[in-house]
Amino acid sequence: MTAEPTGPDFAAPGFAACYRHPDRQTGIACQRCGRPICGECMNPASVGFQCPRCVGIGRAGVREPRTRFGARANAGAGVATKGVMVALAVVYVTNLISRGLFVVPTLIMWNPLVAEGQLWRLLTSGLVSGGLLGLLMNLLVLWLAGRAIESEVGPARFLAIYFTATLGGSTLFYLLGPDGGATLGAAAAVVGLLAANAIGKRKSGEDVRGDVGLFVILVLYSLVAGFASYGWLTMIGGILVGALAGVVLAYAPRDNRTPVQVVGLLAVVVACVVAVALPTFLSL
Repeated sequence: MTAEPTGPDFAAPGFAACYRHPDRQTGIACQRCGRPICGECMNPASVGFQCPRCVGIGRAGVREPRTRFGARANAGAGVATKGVMVALAVVYVTNLISRGLFVVPTLIMWNPLVAEGQLWRLLTSGLVSGGLLGLLMNLLVLWLAGRAIESEVGPARFLAIYFTATLGGSTLFYLLGPDGGATLGAAAAVVGLLAANAIGKRKSGEDVRGDVGLFVILVLYSLVAGFASYGWLTMIGGILVGALAGVVLAYAPRDNRTPVQVVGLLAVVVACVVAVALPTFLSL
């Protein structure tokens, strides 16, 4: 018996060559453009199948969902939060090993050294929690609230808020604290995150009472623990600047939102740095 001829020139009735693979016969057509597609090119759709080209066009036309802060929905898995937690723990353990001789003295906000030009302390103080209880409280708040906040703002914005709030706390302490004073910034950074998140929730009409408990506990502990050393100034600065960062991120217009947020946060950072540098410059 003679075999039936096959190939693009001998298509069976109702069959045609796949437009992407001419050597393959198919009876299926793309539901969107109507061109014949083989099994390899078939992508399940709500009705029938679509070809790869139409699937790509469809995806390009779908706007990626964004949170109220402009981050991609479900972006990351708390990577930045966990990274900050690890950094806080590493600094604490390393300081124990060195018996306080190297790590913390290099990172803390210390007014005389900042006045001499060591401006990095304005930010690195956010990696220092102080004693074990302070570390555990910061880690607890980050674990309970930090991951949720990061899911809303994204890893980059999360870190931006954290260190901007740190900068705010350090700046206020430098301006109003004792000339020879030193302070830590991790608690101010954490509470700044909570303040920024509260601003975003208020804008979208959500209930902020769920964050109040963590906020009050952390603030009360830090104020009591640091009252004698003016550490409360750091907390207030972290709250104010964290809330300001939340306003910048939450109220940025939808059009060109990311550039507006970047410029707004940079303006906050520049204002803090100028506030620190200007008194030193005038005193020269």
